[in-house]
Amino acid sequence: MPIDPNLAADAVDADEVLAVARALLAARSENPGGTEDEVAAVAAGVLEGLGAVPEIVRGAAGRPSVVATIGDGDGPTLAWNGHLDTVPAGSLDTWTADPFAGEVIDGRLIGRGACDMKGPIAAALAAAAAVGRAGIDGPGRVTFHLAADEELAGIHGTRVLWERGLLTQGAAIVGEPSDLAVGLAERGGAWITATAHGTAAHGSQPDRGVNAITSMAHYLLRLPEVLPDLVHPLCGRPTVNAALIEGGSAPNVVPDRCVVDIDRRLLPGEDDRNAVLAPFVALAADIRREHPEVDVRAEIREWTDAAEAPADTTIADAVRAAAHAERGEMPADVGFTGITDARFYINDARIPTVIIGPGSLSVAHTANEWIAVDDLVAAARIYARIFAGILAG
Repeated sequence: MPIDPNLAADAVDADEVLAVARALLAARSENPGGTEDEVAAVAAGVLEGLGAVPEIVRGAAGRPSVVATIGDGDGPTLAWNGHLDTVPAGSLDTWTADPFAGEVIDGRLIGRGACDMKGPIAAALAAAAAVGRAGIDGPGRVTFHLAADEELAGIHGTRVLWERGLLTQGAAIVGEPSDLAVGLAERGGAWITATAHGTAAHGSQPDRGVNAITSMAHYLLRLPEVLPDLVHPLCGRPTVNAALIEGGSAPNVVPDRCVVDIDRRLLPGEDDRNAVLAPFVALAADIRREHPEVDVRAEIREWTDAAEAPADTTIADAVRAAAHAERGEMPADVGFTGITDARFYINDARIPTVIIGPGSLSVAHTANEWIAVDDLVAAARIYARIFAGILAG
């Protein structure tokens, strides 16, 4: 007899969702600045309570990811991925609540990682508990990949799982905050270093030198010109952002060097590194024609591919059906503006993948990061329906 996935959804315990989320928030895992060991232990304890046997997987850097499977048959398989690390909380005086206390104010859970993404992890773990309470089992398996280091490119987390041969499932969900829309594509990133070279001189005689900071100012004011006229149907347009700057040696010296790190977000299909870098080089040459003293050179320091999954996969249809059952309307297909670990499943493992999670990316990484408790519960109910379908085969 076919199982009713609503039985699993109805078994979700709202108090359990919130309790798990608060326990995860209390276990600090700021990246950079800390490790995921404490929060990995919390997550592993929850999974043990569900009857799973969690494994701690560490790469060369020693960062812990938790892998655990619910179910033991040879039927359909699903990976649910979430990251255990968070960005740093920053100055505590910018918060109106303790970022690690898990306070609920006006229906919102406040804390570093509330939406990005300890809240979604709590929803998924509570969903697994609900499936167990509903007595749903069968030949399928749901494997949790609770990864380290996503906030700094995932190279010590999900990438390690890929290298260890653990990304073998038939489908995957990445629980990043998507407002419970269906994420099918995500931007990539080219981190570009631009260096302006000048000539040092005494600060009282600036005419004898070439000010590298002023040269860089010419460059940065025209930075939007490097963007191609491209639009992706889900991810929109590419973006560019001057993110970090360093220059000069002393207040009384004309600076001979200025370095800027630039974040250029890529659209799916932008996979030619030379084509992405060329406009940065051309802009410097164009400025130099008008200002011969300007010497700016650009190079790609890091590159992360964008990713896009098909819209018509079985897992995408299952996610839409589960979200529709919970909310009464079909969720939108969207693109994710940030970079996520979904790319390892899509690009490397070639696994059909969907990004869906509670919360909004617009409040991630901010002071007073929050997630609506109602959205956490709704996500748990959606995940419970999906897990039930996979486990029942």
